[in-house]
Order: sequence, then structure tokens, then C-alpha cells
Amino acid sequence: MRRPRARIAQLGIAVLVAVNVALFVAQGGLALSSSFVSSLFGPRLVRAEVVALDAGGALHDYRIDRGRLLAVSGQTLTLHERDGTDVSLAVSPAAEVMLNGGRVPLSALRRGMKVLTIRDGDAPAQTVEARRG
Repeated sequence: MRRPRARIAQLGIAVLVAVNVALFVAQGGLALSSSFVSSLFGPRLVRAEVVALDAGGALHDYRIDRGRLLAVSGQTLTLHERDGTDVSLAVSPAAEVMLNGGRVPLSALRRGMKVLTIRDGDAPAQTVEARRG
């Protein structure tokens, strides 16, 4: 009697191992290719919303805007996006503002620069990346 139970147990373990292997292999297949990601977040990007869970399980709703800088007023940027939309974005006083790879104050940005901002939900932007022309 114990032999059939042993065989059932062995079969059950084999099925579990097979399912785990299949899921492990499938995860790699579900990943987005770098060329696909580059096409979405490359030069054609107008704006994006990315929802992600951090390691602690907290949900973040990252919003990315890209466009030509129309104005800087205090801690607010106004961008003209490629689809014709003008958007005003608050920028955190503690934001990391980069111009051509170097850190600068927000006031160093000028009209006509290409700007990308990243914010979490409706919070002020924490990241501003700009470049001339």
C-alpha cells in the first residue's frame, strides 16, 4: 500500500518542480526587450505614467513629462509637449536639477531647453533633466 502513495508523492513533487521551472522560464519571456523600452522612453516620448511597487510594497505612480521649456517661475516649470499640450509642473525645492549632466539650480534653466521631469503622483517633480537645444 505504501508504494502507490510513494509514487503519487513522487509524481506530485515532479509536477511541482515542472511548474516552478515553467514559471521561472516564463518570467524571462515576459520581460520587455530593451529595444521596445527604448522606443517608448526614447526621443518620441511625450509623457508617461508608470505604476510600480517598491521593495516595501508601497505603490508609486511615476509621471514623466518631456517638452520644450516655455518658462521658469519660482519653483514651477511650464513645458510645451510634442503633442501641443502646455503643462505647468511644480518642482520640489529639494529636486535634483541637471543641465547637460551637471547639477544646477532651477533658475539656470532657460526658455527653449529640452526638459524631462519625473514626479510621484501629484507631488512636485523630484527630478528635472535639461539640455540645450
